[in-house]
Amino acid sequence: MIQKRKASSIVAGRKRESGKKKLTKYHTKLDKKMKSSSQAYLKRQAKDIYVKMAVEQGFRSRAAYKLVHLNGEYNLLKPGMSIVDLGCAPGSWLEVIEKELGKNCTVIGMDKIAIEPVGDYNFIQGDFTEEETFNQVVDLCPKGVDLVLSDMAPETTGHRETDHIRSMMLANIAVDFAYKALKPGGNFVAKFFQGGEEQEMRNELRKHFDKVQFTKPESSRRESKEMFIICFGYKGKKD
Repeated sequence: MIQKRKASSIVAGRKRESGKKKLTKYHTKLDKKMKSSSQAYLKRQAKDIYVKMAVEQGFRSRAAYKLVHLNGEYNLLKPGMSIVDLGCAPGSWLEVIEKELGKNCTVIGMDKIAIEPVGDYNFIQGDFTEEETFNQVVDLCPKGVDLVLSDMAPETTGHRETDHIRSMMLANIAVDFAYKALKPGGNFVAKFFQGGEEQEMRNELRKHFDKVQFTKPESSRRESKEMFIICFGYKGKKD
């Protein structure tokens, strides 16, 4: 006797088979997309002059040249300064400072993740928004610091508005640190991704610094939305 297979089980079987095929196709497309993205990244790195220069000159990353260019334009690094580099990993900005100033300065790198030491510079591993971590900065620079730097950036999502908002959150956290750490007359530099909210930040910073402006260093990639805000002449803490 031939048993008839229920239509419902046949349909279900087709659905399961179809689902497997769809899943396989999805992973195939995803693999191709990831490979394509990786290949594009490698090609871009191979053509990037600053990647090549970083290797040749011994910097840990191409990000070093952003500070090189900012310093060349604004003369940020001066002998005898006390400097804090927020989110300093992997340490390329500290390397630039070392090449420019050597031991003739007090430098503190701060990050949640450990880095290889840069010269004799101080490194504080921890969250700089926490009081205990900030107090370590005070111990090293009881009179305040001359320059606060931040090249911090969030992990990008590809969604410009989201990346902009996240970058502004980091920039504003750096601003709060600068208000507490800088001595009167001190300077501040922070990175962000363009998107609109930076205008409000600039207006607020103008209340606390003598001069505030936006800039994009030569080594920033042309397609990148990253910018830096440069603040000169901190007016001091307000009651």
